[in-house]
Amino acid sequence: MTARPPKEALTGARFKAYRDELVHDWMKIIAVLGVFLVPLFLLLDYVTMPRELLGRFAVYRGVATLTSFVQLLLLRASKPSKMAYVHGYAFNAIVCGMIVQMTVDLGGFNSGYYVGLMLVIFPVNVLLPWRSIHSAINGLLTVVMYLAANLLFGAEFPVSALVNNLYFLLSSVLLIVAMSETRYRLIQREFGLRAELEDTNVVLETSRADLKTARDRLWSEMEVAQRIQTSLLPKNRRLGPWELEASMSPAEEVGGDYYDFFETPHGERWLAIGDVSGHGVESGLVMMMTQTAIATLVNANPARTPSDVFVHTNRVIRDNVSRLGGHRYMTLNIIRLEDDRLVIAGKHQDFFVWRAKSNTVEIITNEGPWIGVVDDVRKSVEDQTLRLEVGDWLLLHTDGLTEAANASGVMFGEAGLRRVLTEVAGKVPLREAVGLVRARVEAFQQKQDDDLTIVMLRRVA
Repeated sequence: MTARPPKEALTGARFKAYRDELVHDWMKIIAVLGVFLVPLFLLLDYVTMPRELLGRFAVYRGVATLTSFVQLLLLRASKPSKMAYVHGYAFNAIVCGMIVQMTVDLGGFNSGYYVGLMLVIFPVNVLLPWRSIHSAINGLLTVVMYLAANLLFGAEFPVSALVNNLYFLLSSVLLIVAMSETRYRLIQREFGLRAELEDTNVVLETSRADLKTARDRLWSEMEVAQRIQTSLLPKNRRLGPWELEASMSPAEEVGGDYYDFFETPHGERWLAIGDVSGHGVESGLVMMMTQTAIATLVNANPARTPSDVFVHTNRVIRDNVSRLGGHRYMTLNIIRLEDDRLVIAGKHQDFFVWRAKSNTVEIITNEGPWIGVVDDVRKSVEDQTLRLEVGDWLLLHTDGLTEAANASGVMFGEAGLRRVLTEVAGKVPLREAVGLVRARVEAFQQKQDDDLTIVMLRRVA
């Protein structure tokens, strides 16, 4: 009598066949996208690229388009199998290889066209329902191709350009690895649930509800992106004579508010706060670009003033957002913390200063341009100095606090923020004060429509 294979083995074999079919079907969709989108970007090349490179870029795109078409024919003529995985690696290598060659022609690491690599590795590795190891290998191979080609054949470059580009490429790889593993496990769980429902003959209504729950969880990658974003925020700490505390509560899974404070290896202390227009994944990406740009600039040159850092950050964000085809802008203050004063550049919300000696709150305005609106802001930004005495407090915030509205449409406003700062400053520890300000705003508003960010600092010496 022939022994029957165990139920677990049968289910595992059925899932592998189901998974290979999914990869095969999604790979056909990716090949179709390659056939249509790769040549379509010739229109963008015509508008943005140097005329002498258009012919060469057309050849690159022609080869990549033809390869995608051949892949599509092979996939349509074949049955689901492990070969679909090979097509995934081949598609990524060919299209990313095309973009890598274009970055070499455009100036190597000095070119912002590396952003196009993210536009390829994200859809390929997130759409294909394979394990995270494949996404990791695929993404890292892309980064290796980019590094090798531009180190060997690219133009001379500053180290800051290489660090900036690698940061965003490796961050993208980290995101797709997390998303791929999350999606794969949820597909696996969905399949197991379906198999269990079929084996146990659960009623149709129950199966629909359970399958909907599993389907909805397939899109929980946003939670992964939120955890990555919040992990990049600084921990509350002491910087020289300054004590700092902060809190950020996004309106969506990924927010557009930004703050950071840190000390460079040279001993300079920096603080920044800003608000990207809108919220969601794109705004969160601009926030991470801003954080990287500022950190790279101040670490590379300790002599930079806040206004100089602002000018260069604007140029980086303006270029990167344009490459992404977006229209985001942001308000931003960049602040250098000296022993007894703050040197400030940029335009953001008014500062609230609580003076310990007089127990009064001053509102300090700041003037300047926004980030990402025009290419060069050098003539419209300057440094502003704000002196704080020992015991003085400073409250920085984003507009989510002052524009928080109650059921009647009345906003919390600067008056409400001044009132609550007067109540807590000097009376409770800084961390508790941040929590009380946030709690007061949340209790006032009917619902949270915008990100809420609070940064408070106190001069303690």
